Amino acid sequence: MKKTRIFIVNDNTWKEHNRVGIAAINDPLTTHPNNRQANAQRQSAIAEISGIRPGDILLFNRMVSEKHPPELIGIFEATSKPYFDPSPLFPGAKYVNKTLPFRVEFKCIHNFQNPINIDEIWALRDEGKVWTLQQSRGDAVGRHACVGITKMEAKCIERLLKANNIVEGPEIHYQKPIKKRNPLPIEFRTDRQGQLHYEAALQALLLEDFADGRHKELFGNYDDFIANVPTGARKEIDILLLKYNGDDILWYQILELKHYKFTMQELQKLISYEKWIIRTRARNPLQVHPVAVASDFNDNVLDFVKRRRDYKERPIRLIKYYFHEKTKTLDLKEVK
Repeated sequence: MKKTRIFIVNDNTWKEHNRVGIAAINDPLTTHPNNRQANAQRQSAIAEISGIRPGDILLFNRMVSEKHPPELIGIFEATSKPYFDPSPLFPGAKYVNKTLPFRVEFKCIHNFQNPINIDEIWALRDEGKVWTLQQSRGDAVGRHACVGITKMEAKCIERLLKANNIVEGPEIHYQKPIKKRNPLPIEFRTDRQGQLHYEAALQALLLEDFADGRHKELFGNYDDFIANVPTGARKEIDILLLKYNGDDILWYQILELKHYKFTMQELQKLISYEKWIIRTRARNPLQVHPVAVASDFNDNVLDFVKRRRDYKERPIRLIKYYFHEKTKTLDLKEVK
C-alpha cells in the first residue's frame, strides 16, 4: 500500500533535508512551550507524520520566498518509519534541530531539477483533479507540516514534474548521519480505563495501524488513508479511507474520531462530511460510508443512528475503541 505525502519546507530547511535525506516537521511543544494547548498540538503534529512507511512517495512543498514562488519538488521515497530525534540533523545544522524532531528518512528516485509552481497544481484543483492537497498546514501559517494526497492526485503531479523536466539531474547519494530512531512520543495518558486523553493520540494510533494493514475485518480491504482532509470552512475529515478501482475511487469511508463520548455535535459534522463527499467527489451515494469512532456514544446518537437505519437511509457505523495501556494497542468493535 504505497501512499504519497507532502512535506512543507522553506529554503533553509530544504537545503539541510536534501543534504542528508531526512525530512522533518515541527514540534509545537518546543516552539511554543508556554501555550496551554502545546501538548495537544504536539499530538496533532505527530498524527500528521504517523503512518508513513518505507516505499511511500514523498514530495516537498517549498514555501514562497524572495527567490521563488511556492513550488513542489520531487520525487522521493521514504526509507524509514517516522521517528523522534531532537538533535541537530547533522553536525553544524542550523535550521533542522530540536524544533523539527519528527523525522523520516528518504532517498531520491527522480532528481527533477525544475520544480512545479504551485499555481500549476491549483489549476488542477479548479479542474477537480486535485482536492485533498492543502496549503493551510504550511504556507499560510508559516510552519513545517506533512499532508497526504490520493494516488490519482500524485499521478497528476508526477506527470507535471516529468513534463517540466525533459532530462533528470544526476543520481543523489545521501550520506545519512548515524541516528537513534526514538519512537514518536505519542501521549498514552488515559482519562479512564481504555480511554485516551488526546483525540490526536487516537488518530495517530489508528494511522499507524492502517499503515500496517490492520482492522480490515472492520473497514474492508482499503488501499489508502489520508488524515485531515480539508472540506472547506476550516473543516477537516479526521481520516479518509479509500478503496481504488484502477484510477477511480470505488468507495470512501469517512472516519470522525472522538477520544471520549461521541455526541450529536460530532454526528452532525460526520453527516456534513458525508454530504460534502457525495456532492463533490462521489458518482453515487452508495460509495460513501460514514463511520464514528469513539470510546462511547451518547444515547441520542444511538437513537438517531437506529432511526436512520429503520428508515432505510444510508447507515452510519459506530465503532467503539478500547486502548490497552500495557501493550499500547487499540481494540475496535462495532456497536450493533
